[in-house]
Amino acid sequence: MDKETSIIALAIITILAVFVAVQPIIPSNSEHFSELGILGPQQTIANYPSNITKGQAFSLYAYVGNHEGGVEYYQVLVKLVINTSYVISNTTSANAPIISSYSYVLDNGKNTTLPMNLSVNQTGTNLRLLFELWSFDTSSSSFSYTGLTDQLWLNVTTI
Repeated sequence: MDKETSIIALAIITILAVFVAVQPIIPSNSEHFSELGILGPQQTIANYPSNITKGQAFSLYAYVGNHEGGVEYYQVLVKLVINTSYVISNTTSANAPIISSYSYVLDNGKNTTLPMNLSVNQTGTNLRLLFELWSFDTSSSSFSYTGLTDQLWLNVTTI
């Protein structure tokens, strides 16, 4: 091997060695987050009910995704918000009655679609079904609000 080829080979080996040595200390560009979405009766983003009868059963689906970096125990709380001027917050959960809840354990990088069978026993115009995502906090041994919500506006009649 001549001198020039040896220098090029040594330079390539040095570059590769530096790259391998630095790789573990370069911060990864991974953001930790959860996902919540509400799907209609056909598991699509369409055909949501808007006019229902009091006590009438209807189906929706909750889409939950985990990108938190580990296994998560999630809970979806379904609440009924009667006050149309109530402001939804991503820092404080809604002070509204819970009409249903759904729980699921999800591995990192996975998602699931949970069937929800619901009914509303309150009549009114522009009522909101509020869907809040909660995750189990092992340090406090309780669920904590993630700040993720979705909502569905409903008109509920007696007939």
